[in-house]
This record gives sequence, structure tokens and C-alpha cells, in this order.
Amino acid sequence: MQEISFTVPISGRIRIEEGSITITVDRAKTVINFEPAAGKQPRFSAGKGRTLFDIVLETAKEFVTTTGVNSFSPSELYHMALEKYPDLKRNSWISHIIACTPNHPSYKYYTSRRDFFSYAQNGRYRLNPQYLAENSR
Repeated sequence: MQEISFTVPISGRIRIEEGSITITVDRAKTVINFEPAAGKQPRFSAGKGRTLFDIVLETAKEFVTTTGVNSFSPSELYHMALEKYPDLKRNSWISHIIACTPNHPSYKYYTSRRDFFSYAQNGRYRLNPQYLAENSR
């Protein structure tokens, strides 16, 4: 028995679109159609030029102004913000609050360098005075 090695040049193209993938090799074409995953949550958008940190600070100021109390939990702020921004994710919200609280034990794991809040133990936070003063202008 004898073996002979050879190569055959083949060119192809793969096109990925919203609901299909098309694979073309030379003149042969295969199309695979699919439906996008159901139940996929929409991605949160704070709006052009705004971040989730901006929304966290805005919500905290609003909470302190409406209640007159400078003590809150992340969930109280989250539920208040959820009325305006229904696509908010709870874990992202809590992470952003911790990232804005320099005296929180987990702050060292975040690099935001923001100081909006003070941790008052037992899951309660306070808005720092410099942000309260802004609110009264």
C-alpha cells in the first residue's frame, strides 16, 4: 500500500447575524437559524454621560431629602431607585454602594475612590456631610 500526501486549498466565510449563522465553503452554503434566548433581561443604561455611581448618589440625596433621616440601608435606596430605573440589578447596586464607602470592611476590594457614604454598622449607611451641603444649594 502506498500513501500520497496532498493539500487542497479551501476558502470559506462565516457570517453571524441576529437570528442566523451562515457558513459558506467554496460554493457550498449552510444556514443555521435560531431564536434569541427567551427571558434575557435588558441591560441597564444610566443614560449618556451618567454612571451607576451618579444614580447611587442621586438616590441617596433624594432619600435623605424626602425622609429627613440620614440613615439608610442599600435595599431602601435600591427600591427607591427601582421606580425610576426598573432594569437595575441588585448585586451591582450593593457593590456600588460598598465601593462608595471607604470605612466599609470590603471597600478595599473596589477601586472607585469615591467617598459618598459612611458605614454605620448593622447594614446602615449615612450620606457624608459634603454631599448633604450640595443638596441644600
